[in-house]
Amino acid sequence: MKKLTLFLSLLIAVVSSAQSVKEELYADHNKMGDNHFAYQVPTEKYTPAPKGYKPVYISHYGRHGSRYHWSADDYKYFNDLFKKADSAGVLTDFGKSVADRAYRLYDDAYLRAGDLTQTGRRQHAAIAERMVKKYPEIFQGKAQIDVSISTSQRCIMSMDAFCSQVKAMRPDVNITAESSKRLMYFICNDSWDTICRVMDDTLWSNPYSAFHEKYVHPERMMKSLFTDSVYVAQHINSVEFMRKLHEVNGTMQGIDDLDFDFDDVFTADELYGCWLVQNAWWYGAYGNCPLTRNRGMLFAKNLLTHFLDEADKALDGNGVSATLRFGHDTGLLPLCCLMQLEGCNVKTTDFEYLSTVWCDFKIIPMGANLQVVFYKSKKSDVVLVKFLLNEKEVDLPIHSDIAPYYKWNDVEQFYRNIANQ
Repeated sequence: MKKLTLFLSLLIAVVSSAQSVKEELYADHNKMGDNHFAYQVPTEKYTPAPKGYKPVYISHYGRHGSRYHWSADDYKYFNDLFKKADSAGVLTDFGKSVADRAYRLYDDAYLRAGDLTQTGRRQHAAIAERMVKKYPEIFQGKAQIDVSISTSQRCIMSMDAFCSQVKAMRPDVNITAESSKRLMYFICNDSWDTICRVMDDTLWSNPYSAFHEKYVHPERMMKSLFTDSVYVAQHINSVEFMRKLHEVNGTMQGIDDLDFDFDDVFTADELYGCWLVQNAWWYGAYGNCPLTRNRGMLFAKNLLTHFLDEADKALDGNGVSATLRFGHDTGLLPLCCLMQLEGCNVKTTDFEYLSTVWCDFKIIPMGANLQVVFYKSKKSDVVLVKFLLNEKEVDLPIHSDIAPYYKWNDVEQFYRNIANQ
C-alpha cells in the first residue's frame, strides 16, 4: 500500500509539473523559441552572504546576446520558396501575407545572418550594470578584469557592450581582452562530427524520430498557406518547412527594427510540439542523456578546468578580480550540465518527462550567463562560493548547511573529480 501511495504521489507530481511548464509556455510563446528566447531581467531576491563574508572574485561565462538567425540559407529558403509558390498561383490570401513578411525579413537580414542585434547589445550592457552594482567590491579602483572571447563576431560585440558598460561605471578598472583561435579549446570545444555520430546511432535516433513524429504535424499549416496539396507534396518538405519556420520565428523577438513575426502561422499546440522536439534535441546533443552517452556534455571538461584553474590563481593572489568569458550556447549548456547545476542535472530516456524538468529556454536563452562568485572573510580561512545561472541562485549536488553558498574546497574537489574522469 505504501508503494502504491508513493507511486501515485510521484505520478501526480510529474503530471502537475508537466502542466505547469506547458502553462508557462502557452502564456509566453516566446519561450517556445527554445535557445532563441530573449534574456529576461531577473526579479528574485538574493540570499545574503554569511556574516563577515564579502565578494572578492567572480568567474563568468556569457553566451552572446540576441542575434539574427544563424543561417543565411534559411532566409533564402523561405524567400525563394514563397516566390515560386506565388508564381505558381498556389498561395492562399494568408499565404500571401506570410510571403510578404518572408520577403521583408530576407531583405532586412541580408548579409546579417548570425549578427548581434541592438537587443543583444542591450542585454549584455544590462547584465554588466547589474553585476557591477551587486558586487562593487570586485570592480573597485584599478581592478584587473581578464576577458576571453570566441572568435565569433557576435561574441566580440557582446563583450564590447558588456565591458563598455563596466568602464562607464568604473572607468579606472583595467580590462585585458583576447579573442583568438587558441582560446577556443575551452571557450567552445564541441566537435559537431562527434555529436552527429552519436545522434545518428539508433539508440538515439529511433526514440527521437518517434517523438518527433508524435508532435510535429505541418498539415494544417500547409493548408492555411497553400491552395494546392499536390504542389506542396511535389515541391515542399512540409516538416522541414515547419521546423525551419519555428527556428526563424524564434529569433524574431530579438530583432529590433521589424514589427512582425510568424506566430500566427502556428497554433499554440504546433509551437509547443516544435518546442518539445527541439528541447529534446538540445538535451540529446549536450545534456546528460544516456541515449547519446552524454557525449556532448563532456566537451565542457576543458572549460570546467579553466574555471577551476583561474579561480585558484585569483584566490592565490594573482591580482585578477574577475574572469569573463564570452561564447556560445554550445559552450555554456554542456558546462551547466557537466557541473550538475540545479535545473540542468537531469538523466532520463523519457522525452515526455524531460520537458517537465529540463527546459532549454531556462538554461540557454540569448544572453545566457553563468556567474560564480567567491567570498572571503577576515575571520575565517574558508572561502565560500555561490553559483548564479542567468542571475538566479542555483543549488549544487553538494551538501552545504548554508546553501546557496558552498565551501570552495568542497566544490573544487567535486569538480576536479569530474574534470579528471
